[in-house]
Amino acid sequence: MTFDSVQIECFLSAAKHLNFSKAADFLYISQPVLSRRISKLEQELGVKLFNRTSRGLELTDEGKMFEEFFLRTTKDFSALIEKVNKNSDIAKRRIRIGVCEGIDLSKYIRVILSEFKKEKNNIEVEFDSGPVETLLESFKYGYYDLVIMLKVTIENYVKNSVVCDVEIKDFINVNKCVVYSEHNPVSKNKNPKLEDFSGQTLFCLKKEHVPQRVLSHGDLFEKHKMSPNVRFLPNMDSIYMALQIGDGFSVFDNHERILNSDDILHFDLEETQYISFVCHETQPKFIADFVSFCLDVKF
Repeated sequence: MTFDSVQIECFLSAAKHLNFSKAADFLYISQPVLSRRISKLEQELGVKLFNRTSRGLELTDEGKMFEEFFLRTTKDFSALIEKVNKNSDIAKRRIRIGVCEGIDLSKYIRVILSEFKKEKNNIEVEFDSGPVETLLESFKYGYYDLVIMLKVTIENYVKNSVVCDVEIKDFINVNKCVVYSEHNPVSKNKNPKLEDFSGQTLFCLKKEHVPQRVLSHGDLFEKHKMSPNVRFLPNMDSIYMALQIGDGFSVFDNHERILNSDDILHFDLEETQYISFVCHETQPKFIADFVSFCLDVKF
């Protein structure tokens, strides 16, 4: 069997709401994605988990048994992870941090680790990078002690109860910026403005867990009275290639790794937002102390 925790989470949400659309909204994914994951889970288990009736969706007898089993084992697994982390000498000397892919915090991390090791050289700090869903899944089950991502992203997850019992600590305030290539006609302007890109395509990164209005910066363009032609692309490489052609632009934040490319230009906007630490509400003191240390460092 190859089913995973994401499929189980989709099944449990559908079992709770008995409505695929509501379950998908709860998880901040699309209904077709949730349906595919549950269908794959049914194939792996070899049973039908739901029936559609005139009254709506209902669990099959097998579905009820698996719901009870997954709820119990998920709870037991979380308790085991917590127990291991509390009792392991190694865990007490290591802090695992997941950073959302695309975020470039290298200059901040270098300063933090350099200063932190002067005071706490017996604590090892590890950083990983990955997609939001993967990071939060690992965070929920105790693999990561902390995750770092845009505040608006984690707030979307908390709002829909995908993650619970967390604290959000604002870390760095970053500017939104307009990103384009040297081949874009606007690059001839010495002092470009957002309005100069009227009529061009806005390239946005498609993410299942974030509403399209957030991804396409709806509030920003309302403020500037613009209605760009929005095109969603699946990954940063696709956006980078689209920008290189020259016709089109993106709006990111001035921490994005794509800004390190030689042929990519950008300028900051007045609008800002936070990159934040996501912490468990209950955590060992040495982890809370590390977060406080990071927030106190002057850059």
